[in-house]
Amino acid sequence: MKKNFLSKIASLLMVAVLITSLAACGGKKISTDDVQETKQEDTAKTEKDSKGVEEKVEIEKPDKIQVMMTTILTEENGQKELIDKYKELTGIELEIIKPDHNQFYEKVNLAFASGDIPDVIELGGSNYTTYAVNNALWDMTDAWENSDLKASGIVKEQYVDALKVDGKLFGFPMAKGNGTITYVRKDWIDKLNLKVPTNYDEFLDMLRAFTNDDPDGNGENDTYGITAAGLINGETPYDIYLREFYQDAKPDFYLKDGKFVDGMSEPAMKEALQRMQDAYAEGLIDKEIVTNKTSTCRDKFYADQVGVFNYWAGYWNVNLETSLQSANPEGEVMPIPPIAETTYIERPPTAMVITNNAKNPEGIFKYLIEYSHDGDEGQMLFTRGVEDVHYKVTDGKVERLPYMATPEKLFEKTFYAAELSITDFDDPIEFDERIINSLEIFEANSVIDPIPTTSEVIAANLPELNTLKSQVIAKAVVGEITVDEAIEQYESQGKVYIEAILGDLNK
Repeated sequence: MKKNFLSKIASLLMVAVLITSLAACGGKKISTDDVQETKQEDTAKTEKDSKGVEEKVEIEKPDKIQVMMTTILTEENGQKELIDKYKELTGIELEIIKPDHNQFYEKVNLAFASGDIPDVIELGGSNYTTYAVNNALWDMTDAWENSDLKASGIVKEQYVDALKVDGKLFGFPMAKGNGTITYVRKDWIDKLNLKVPTNYDEFLDMLRAFTNDDPDGNGENDTYGITAAGLINGETPYDIYLREFYQDAKPDFYLKDGKFVDGMSEPAMKEALQRMQDAYAEGLIDKEIVTNKTSTCRDKFYADQVGVFNYWAGYWNVNLETSLQSANPEGEVMPIPPIAETTYIERPPTAMVITNNAKNPEGIFKYLIEYSHDGDEGQMLFTRGVEDVHYKVTDGKVERLPYMATPEKLFEKTFYAAELSITDFDDPIEFDERIINSLEIFEANSVIDPIPTTSEVIAANLPELNTLKSQVIAKAVVGEITVDEAIEQYESQGKVYIEAILGDLNK
């Protein structure tokens, strides 16, 4: 099966990539004495002998680990310094392959097809599940269960569990998946004497005020309540934006009462489309929403053209407000909790996988994956980087240094985003309060979306169906057809694709 899969992978996963997703402090720490260059003995894993008695088996330290990643720091921003520091601390040579971001999954597919497969790869969404179910990835379930990292209790295990496929773990979360939160113009709310909305009716009233009551004070009728980069996301989760309108609708296949259904044909989807159509007709939604890009939406937000924008929790709170205030010093951005009718959605974490090509997967798990999440020096290296390159320590205070290539910006991460740590990492660098507030609101009001199910049948049928889905949703929302007509068109024109996918999911 594996040979047949690898022969098909270059063509199959080029289709699958169209549907993929690329989405504390305190606590005890893991000892990293066993990974210091000054301490040479190997650590051990637990196995049982013929009598069922547990015994220790030595885990060999790898000499070299080759990783292929896309979200890692670049060469011009200190990649060599990171590699050198990792070798100094562990004695292991780290080779990093970083393809161009837009070609990353093409390069991954080609690596598997050619047999020139790295030890470790960053995989997200359906790419992760596709390689996992086709026996291309090392099963790290036992390694995790018997690890010092798990025993330490510092890991937020819901993020590990989110990556299990049929109960088995084929990849370890690099960081939390994160998701989008609703940001509003706080200065507009204050100016118009509004309250933060708590339900859909109040949300609509806020949009009406932002649209009709001249919140920017220029005397013109030139603002919209809300914008987004399209009416449906181009990758899973498809409903991660416009949460106030989607509410309990899900434009995807999902389990309901033990059976997969097509969410587009569920009653909740009609209700969601009607909400969008009504709000669009009233002028509350940006008229260019169908063709917007995320960069277009941000520009409109900065230019006082729109008052509500659903975007990523965390650092983006700071980024949005900083850019807004460069044009309007009085502008303020505020994240708000979800309204009563909905919740926010967190993407499944992106996984760091160990391939079956790796000669020493146990050693890689111990000295790379565990070490990089150890809540101590390893995690500091894989989040904040190298001292005096990416951060400095002055009189005991740790501060970020500028990017080497772009000194106008402060360095953010090496491998993993520190603010999205899956461990109780006592980060010595203080976060901006806006980052903390945004993430606290999001994490208290979000659910982790399941990892996407994939197969050859789904990969062959879903892209065409998603194109049809986007088309009928757009036609319905802008009023070209009724909601009932949109669903009828979807079900009739997509019948072959829908039946194939449901048949495969429910077999």
